[in-house]
Amino acid sequence: MGKKKKLLIWQIYPSYLIIALFSIAAVGWFSSEMFRDFHYKHTESELKSAAYMAVDRLQTVSESEIDGVCKSLGASSGYRFTVVFPSGKVVGDSETNPEKMDDHGNRPEFQQALNGYVSVKKRFSKTVQMDLLYVAVPFIKDTKNAGSVRASLSLAQIDESLETMWRRLFWLGLVVACIAALATMLVARKISQPLDRIRKVAESFGQGHLQQEMPSSDVVEIDVLADAMGKMATQLNERIHTVTRQRDEQSALFSCMVEAVLAVDPEKRIIKLNKTAETLFQVDGAASIGRDVAEVIRNADILAVIETALETTDVVEGEIFLSQNDRYLQTHGTVLHGENESRIGALIVLNDITSLRKMEMMRRDFVANVSHELKTPITSIRGFVDTLIDRPVEEKEDQQRFIEIIRKQTIRLQAIVDDLMVLSNLEHEAGKNEIEFQNGQIDDLLENAVNICRDIADAKNISLEISCAPGMHWEINMPLLEQAIVNLIDNAVKYSEPGTHVEISAIQAEKEIVIDVCDEGPGIPKEHLSRLFERFYRVDKSRSHKLGGTGLGLAIVKHIAIAHGGHVTVDSQMGGGCRFSIHLPLIWR
Repeated sequence: MGKKKKLLIWQIYPSYLIIALFSIAAVGWFSSEMFRDFHYKHTESELKSAAYMAVDRLQTVSESEIDGVCKSLGASSGYRFTVVFPSGKVVGDSETNPEKMDDHGNRPEFQQALNGYVSVKKRFSKTVQMDLLYVAVPFIKDTKNAGSVRASLSLAQIDESLETMWRRLFWLGLVVACIAALATMLVARKISQPLDRIRKVAESFGQGHLQQEMPSSDVVEIDVLADAMGKMATQLNERIHTVTRQRDEQSALFSCMVEAVLAVDPEKRIIKLNKTAETLFQVDGAASIGRDVAEVIRNADILAVIETALETTDVVEGEIFLSQNDRYLQTHGTVLHGENESRIGALIVLNDITSLRKMEMMRRDFVANVSHELKTPITSIRGFVDTLIDRPVEEKEDQQRFIEIIRKQTIRLQAIVDDLMVLSNLEHEAGKNEIEFQNGQIDDLLENAVNICRDIADAKNISLEISCAPGMHWEINMPLLEQAIVNLIDNAVKYSEPGTHVEISAIQAEKEIVIDVCDEGPGIPKEHLSRLFERFYRVDKSRSHKLGGTGLGLAIVKHIAIAHGGHVTVDSQMGGGCRFSIHLPLIWR
């Protein structure tokens, strides 16, 4: 368990206060001892002076007058005077009748005084029953040792004086201690308060408020600390702004990348992934950070790319298929280096090439379909031409039949070439914005298309019905859009049974104009709907050939709709007919 921490003021203040109190106590004790010694020495000196004064007084008096002189001196000075002859007899005392006093010859102070010395003693007096301070001096009279004169004072008086002095010193020391305590508190606060203000500013730095100014103080060291922290905050603020700007720039670039980007650490935990990667793998980016990549992305091929990128210094490239959403991905993996060329992970870039692969498949299918579609009439034409050349036909009817077949196949071949040219021109002109648009009436457009198809519809006893509000108009290319509607009506008539009807309608919604062509034909299976507008794609190839279609009509419709900024859709149920819809946006150019 760690040592309990205290505030700075409580570490400074008690120490300073103890030092101050100890100093006051030491000075007080030393002063009192000096005063005590001084007081005792002063009292001894006064008693000695008083004793010699008594000796001078006693030089001229008789033995009978000695007691009176002692009492007179005692009354005037406050001291007790005692005169003892060398025999030990007390002949005078300022406080007691000498006749009632014991022999004092054995008193130590008198013994030394009778020997010619000044004697100072502290002892208990049996006569007055208290502690006294005695000073005895020799009593020389007529050059002879006539005895000893003793002056004494009660020690209780001395102690009372000392007690008074002690009380005064105590109160003085208490006042000084309070002043010292207050001064120590002020000094401690003068040191701790600036530090506390610095602490509060530092806490605000920790909360991100780096613009605050550091407080100043009268202490040079604290000001130096405050200046250093202020410079640190300024530098930290600049670095944070730099890091934030770089992070925002990196995040913006990261988010705007169309490629899916995935970064992992050496333990295969996800460091970062962008929005494209989140969408591609259908995961939550924030929740994926720090998790093992195998928990988030369950694809063995991608995991293999990551492992290879972590193990090698070369760029890892490849192509994988993401089965969960039918995506083809081109992968680029490289190791991430930190300081000192240490490996800190791997970066995987996944480029969605699904559309490219589909286009390649469509191109291959288109080439195959074109070859197939062209091969049939060309083979037929060549066969019958060879027959006419190698084996002249004698029968005119057979010759006429062969020529008719050649003519039909030539017409079919011409129709395919014409439709291919139309598609090529559409793509070329739409790409260069060369298609001209003008304000046209939608009802007139539908009427013209129906009139073109009227003959083939009447031939099959199929009625064509128009439903369109008068006055509806929009920026269109009348010939192109008319061709698209004609293609849809032609298909509807070809695949409808005699006696049915085809409805052609146009409605204006909130954001678009929708032109529908609905028939009562056999319908189209759902598995064919997504590819219906591809070139040369046929639901029933034998029937399509029999009906004389080129397989490019719906592809032309799709590209005409795209040229107008719109799109085409189909809705169909088996046995319930089809609804082809051209969607023209109201705002697109």
